[in-house]
Amino acid sequence: MLIDRRYESRHFAGAILGGVLLLLFAGPSRAETACVVGVPNWDVLWIRTGPGVRFARAKGIPANACGVQIAGVCERGWCRVSYAGVGGWANVRYLGRAGGSGDGTACVVGVANSDVLWLRTGPGPNFNPIDAIPARACGVRITGPCEKRWCRVTFGGLSGWVNTSYLQ
Repeated sequence: MLIDRRYESRHFAGAILGGVLLLLFAGPSRAETACVVGVPNWDVLWIRTGPGVRFARAKGIPANACGVQIAGVCERGWCRVSYAGVGGWANVRYLGRAGGSGDGTACVVGVANSDVLWLRTGPGPNFNPIDAIPARACGVRITGPCEKRWCRVTFGGLSGWVNTSYLQ
């Protein structure tokens, strides 16, 4: 994907300073779980085989996904991570604290990595799906109203209903 180079290469010099600042003030600390931040909904953050864009891609982490494990080893703006059983390196510029953004949004919880949370046309499982929200995704905003465990939400520019039992 061309976007990979645009988001990782173009910002590499800034990522070094930004990554250091992020680690010191707002980023993930050692042995912490993080979420993907600053990556457009249609793109992924690549886990690479080494600390830089010149290394091969190992796995793409969906935008807004949470559950990225930080191994505690960071160098030149890159940290060792693991996600869904794949280990490697990710650019720290795109990693933020899990569940602690304070922006009023929720993350998907209790959904298997191989499954999705359906955004539906109405408050219940019998309503048609609009779109799929990935497991561990963050950025789901409850916009109301709610009926029992179902609430109207927005995610990725779309609006619909989800079972809030799967949001945190």
